Formats: sequence, structure tokens, C-alpha cells
Amino acid sequence: MLSYIFHPAATFLLGVFMALIVLSLLLNSCAGPNDSAQLVKDYQAAMLKAGSEGPAAGSAKEKAAIQRFCDFLKNIGDQDYLERETSNAYAEGAYLDDTIVTHYGPEEIKKYFLQTAETMSSFELNILDTARSGPDHYIRWEMIFSAPKLSGGSPIHSVGMSQVRFDAQGKVAFHQDFWDSGKNIYGKIPIVGGLIHTIRNRMK
Repeated sequence: MLSYIFHPAATFLLGVFMALIVLSLLLNSCAGPNDSAQLVKDYQAAMLKAGSEGPAAGSAKEKAAIQRFCDFLKNIGDQDYLERETSNAYAEGAYLDDTIVTHYGPEEIKKYFLQTAETMSSFELNILDTARSGPDHYIRWEMIFSAPKLSGGSPIHSVGMSQVRFDAQGKVAFHQDFWDSGKNIYGKIPIVGGLIHTIRNRMK
């Protein structure tokens, strides 16, 4: 019996099992508080602050605002474009939440997108369609990008949607993205991706 317990294979499996227990305990201790209710309140407050004074439906000003925003999305991988156009696309105090981080104002937003562009080796975004409901515009898109630190640098495909409110000048006052960043960003990071995959499988 003892020969089985002290067999190298059994010792290895026991070590793996103990390591998984320790890792699970560490992950649980590092987990942040459940602030989901507050995040929804922040989202609603940002919409309220953005107001509903955007361009009239069907107007030339509305079409120009949508086109400017779509052009901006398509060029998130272009650092020169970001330097030049972010302040033309986003209003002062604009709210941006891309499901990964939240930023306010064109300078913060520009800095964030510039950092994002630096991490990518390629970027492509195709606009699939747009729709309007009240003061909100919904832009559905497909994104294809590559980053050396994600998925070995191979292209990552994702679909998502941006909810946008424009101000009276046609600049973005509110921008909330909806897409699976857990699957398409965190899920492609070594080790972290494996943990996410395991969790997803357990939830099936």
C-alpha cells in the first residue's frame, strides 16, 4: 500500500492537487467585492449626464455624427489618427466604458486607445449596422485584431455593439460597449485563459 502512496506518479498527482487547492484559495482571496449594482448605477448616471440633446433623427448632423464615430472605431489601431481625431470625436467629460475600463474625457480616452494600439500588431473593424432608439444610437460591429501577447499573436475575431449618445455638436458624450471581453481578451491570456475556460465548462 505504501508503495502506491510514495510512487512518483502518485506524489506528482498529489502535488498538482495541492497546487490547485492553493491556487483556488488565492484566487478567491483576490476576488474583488460584488460591485455589480454600483456599476449599473454608474452606467445609468453617465447616460443621465449625457442627456438627450443630440442631433435630430434623420438630420444631416446626425448622419455626420454617426459617420465620424464609425470612422473613429475603424481607426482605433492607428496612433496618428487617434492623436488627431479623438478630441473631434469625443466631447469634454465624455464617458467611455469598453467593458474593460472606464474613462472620462477625450484626453483620458485618447491615452487609453493609444496604449491599446501599441499592444496590437493588426486591427480591423467592420460596421455591420446602426440603429437609433430615442437619444441612443447602437452601432453593431465585427472586430479582428492581433496582439503578440494574446493567443500567440493569431487573429482574434469578435462581435459587439456600441451604445452612443451625442451632444448638440454631434460629439460622443456617452459610449458603452457590449462585447465578450472575458472570452476575447482575458480568455486569450496564458494561464488566465485556461482558468476562464475551466470555469466556463463547469457552468455548462
